Amino acid sequence: MQAFDSAGGLSVQSYGDFTAHGSFARLDDGIPREDRQVGKRLARAEIESFRERGFLPGIDVFGDAECDAFRRRVEEFEQTRPEAVEWAFDIKTNLLFDWVYELSRNPRLLDAIEDLIGPDILLTNSIFRIKEPGSATYYGWHQDAARIQVEPGFVLAFIAISDSTPDNGCLRVIPGSQHEVRPFGLVGYADRQVARVREVDESAAVDMVLAKGQVGLLHCNTIHGSGPNRSSGRRIGLINDYTPPSARQSTGMGSGQLVRGVDRWGHFGAEPVPIGGCTGENVLARRRILNAYPENVLMGPLGPDGVISFADESSASR
Repeated sequence: MQAFDSAGGLSVQSYGDFTAHGSFARLDDGIPREDRQVGKRLARAEIESFRERGFLPGIDVFGDAECDAFRRRVEEFEQTRPEAVEWAFDIKTNLLFDWVYELSRNPRLLDAIEDLIGPDILLTNSIFRIKEPGSATYYGWHQDAARIQVEPGFVLAFIAISDSTPDNGCLRVIPGSQHEVRPFGLVGYADRQVARVREVDESAAVDMVLAKGQVGLLHCNTIHGSGPNRSSGRRIGLINDYTPPSARQSTGMGSGQLVRGVDRWGHFGAEPVPIGGCTGENVLARRRILNAYPENVLMGPLGPDGVISFADESSASR
């Protein structure tokens, strides 16, 4: 088992250039931020830091009121449909809830994504990552595109609906690890197999500390994981995958919702937009998509038997 001792890591709480000493320095050289702007949302130093290090922390996107409203939606569903939470908050939750889809295509968020992957953007997955107070749940070191590689790479956005800190199990990342897929093993998780990197220099890890409403961005090959929640509060996050439609998968064909620009390539299947929250129609639409396009980065390549497996309402009722 790999250790996730945040006391031995570095904390990342602001924009800036990654220094030789292994920490981020604020962009506080007296130059107004707007004079540095080269993209719609990100400054030149932020874009260059992402290219070099494979991640970018602490982007202010959502206000307290937006996070509180989203959290109320989450907790209302948990209270009214507790039997459905395990599968409905899993892979492709953006096909089940219109409020997840709407948050995921927020223009402020998409502006930052556009600065990194271009004006044409597919939302290829949304998945909740919620850690209860005192939860021992942790996620081992992994690269999201290890089993099915994607080129050009997609960007992960961790949306902090609550504060995300070392105490409650924030993301930890290995800077500069996005340049190649590392050797990995497979472990079972939520009716599928997931990749875990075999060897990681944990002394290089940094904590991606996010305040409520902030977003952390990662390249799809950046090694990351997270530790347990040792705090008395919930850690609520939503992780989205944003993919340029020009990208190709090394295996199979994925699918996504076009949330900005145009898709001139047709490399990914088109997904519907949900209406309402986890309606019967939305459940069937998600099921159809995952059966039609089962070889996505979360589910991985099909095995020799061709069996498609994912957490679903039907599997939860078995």
